[in-house]
Amino acid sequence: MILPYETIFSRALGKIDDPKELALNSNDFYEIYTERLHNVLGDARIRRLFSSIVLDDEFQEVSFNLVNTIDESSDIEYVCKLFVLGITIEWLSPRVDSLNYTIMMVGGKEEKMLNNPYRLLQTRLENVQKELSKTIRDHGYLYNSYINNGI
Repeated sequence: MILPYETIFSRALGKIDDPKELALNSNDFYEIYTERLHNVLGDARIRRLFSSIVLDDEFQEVSFNLVNTIDESSDIEYVCKLFVLGITIEWLSPRVDSLNYTIMMVGGKEEKMLNNPYRLLQTRLENVQKELSKTIRDHGYLYNSYINNGI
């Protein structure tokens, strides 16, 4: 099955709102997102879902076969969702680790931080990581050879 990068990247933009990335020219944008896509595939939990997968950067498409396949359209939607969640995690991780949010407030015990964007980013990253894990888990529970009688 073949999934174009464009489909993955456009859906990822629905979860990522970063004006800096939207202002990039198309070559830089595709280079950054292609690198994130490769990083996502480097995750062993994701790679083990495929019997074969090729990221073709020249033609900007992913060719894949899932280990536990359902049908073509369901497989494409599932793989696209995995990559979108993975790209979102790749986008959030550097922001959580950034010093911009960790050194925002230095003060005594009397000072309060009214808005904590660092904690919000941490929570969002944790939620997206849980969603990715649940998506992988649920697919494995529902579509495996034991339940499908070896089909």
